Amino acid sequence: MLLTYQPDLTADVIDIGQGRPVLLVHSAGTGAAQWRALVKMLAPDCRCLAPNQRGYGRSSPWPSGRPADVAAELALLETVADRAGSPLALVGHSMGAWLALEFARRRPRQLGSLVLIEPVVLGALRASGEEAPLAEVGAMIEGVLAAFARGDTAAAMERFTDYWYGAGAWAAIPLAQRLPIFARAGKMRADVEAVWADRTPVSSYAGVAPPALVLSAERTTPAARRMAELVFATLPNARRATIPGAGHMAPQSHAAALAGMLKEFWAEIA
Repeated sequence: MLLTYQPDLTADVIDIGQGRPVLLVHSAGTGAAQWRALVKMLAPDCRCLAPNQRGYGRSSPWPSGRPADVAAELALLETVADRAGSPLALVGHSMGAWLALEFARRRPRQLGSLVLIEPVVLGALRASGEEAPLAEVGAMIEGVLAAFARGDTAAAMERFTDYWYGAGAWAAIPLAQRLPIFARAGKMRADVEAVWADRTPVSSYAGVAPPALVLSAERTTPAARRMAELVFATLPNARRATIPGAGHMAPQSHAAALAGMLKEFWAEIA
């Protein structure tokens, strides 16, 4: 049976707390659940909205071979942003930080602040002409996509997971807990393809002027650190910080430290 894709653009959203409106954009392969620990810490002072992007959460399964539609992803974020109100604190992680930057280019006046955690902006990295970091992350991406192409989803998920979480991370996941990960593998593949196909130079973000915080994890990859540096150097009103002891998936592993850094940043710009 052919699967059709008919998401509810407003129902599949974590919506908790009251106060400052905060929109959180998750990374590829995870879903809004990656923010659960963080939003509980922010909720006493913030209204946190964390939508599941298309193909995650309660959305319909992503049809095999369907490419990601970045314009549709941004439209979903805009729908949730309008529900949240303004001035909006926008927080994006990994691929979600790339989407957050694109949102900021489209709707700069709606934003009160922008936080980019480990931004994956491969167009910026490619346009920089720096071969070593692009080759590093590119080897992972090409390995993931090659595994998907030959129908070896497990190998694709292992390559992706071990790169971002650390060597052996996939093997450490109990078999029963891998099932929901496999369920969203088709969308993860589409997301990886979309990020890899991006050709947006970092100069395109020079007009994103809201107060911004660009965060790297202390134990991240060289390519991820370099992408964050490129974005920080381009945004006109940005600050830079490192999440101590964390790897790429800091929103999950170091939620308390991240919550403290966000609260401090928002207090400083108030």
